[in-house]
Amino acid sequence: MNNIGFGIFCFGEKYYFNGAVEKINKILNEGYDCFILTDNPDFFNTRYRPTHVHIFEYDRSYKSYSDKMILPKKILKKHDISILIDADTHITDYSFLKNLKTYNFKKGISFIDTLLNHRANREFVKELIDDNNDEWKPYINYIRPICPNFGDFITMWEYFLVINKDGFNSNNFYYHYERMQLTKEFSDLNFKKEINGAGEGITIQVSGKLSNTNVERDMELFELLKDKMVSVSRRHTRPELWPEWMK
Repeated sequence: MNNIGFGIFCFGEKYYFNGAVEKINKILNEGYDCFILTDNPDFFNTRYRPTHVHIFEYDRSYKSYSDKMILPKKILKKHDISILIDADTHITDYSFLKNLKTYNFKKGISFIDTLLNHRANREFVKELIDDNNDEWKPYINYIRPICPNFGDFITMWEYFLVINKDGFNSNNFYYHYERMQLTKEFSDLNFKKEINGAGEGITIQVSGKLSNTNVERDMELFELLKDKMVSVSRRHTRPELWPEWMK
């Protein structure tokens, strides 16, 4: 039986919190623990006891997508498998939660999808980023000397991300990850974005390469989860397709 902890990074609009509550309830019903990184801990603390729902305050004013990787640090202290689910992922069929209890997860880090299935429609990292764009320049200039072939990696859509303690070289991974995160956030500094640090999938893959942590797409897991979840947003999803928690 797999020892799994689920993580959700939740901040921003209230509908993200409503979606997180739906996910948490389903996860708890299957006997799993859930770990929440949030800028509004009271929202969850008033709803759940700390026995199986572990709340961590996210108090950065300069918010970053890359901070989702704080969660595995918490989860893997108590569990062997950390699974991160994006707050804006709409799960239409939770039956897969039972299957995960005995699933043979890949070592290290695994993901289920690429940006070919995203509106970005990109297969490789070199197709996704522009070397001449100031948003990426400092980040690329940092990465290229330490991982020259990073552009040949396939893109990662990390809405469902698995970190297996077996094969995850945590200390070395975060040594590189946190430096690259800082570089990407610096790249975003002058753009006055609401949320910074996009491209965390690239950072995860390069950090995996440099720390000898396996990072790969799990096609068997993709098939297991196919048609059971979809990424949604008020900006890109037609209103008639919004789940109840988004309305």
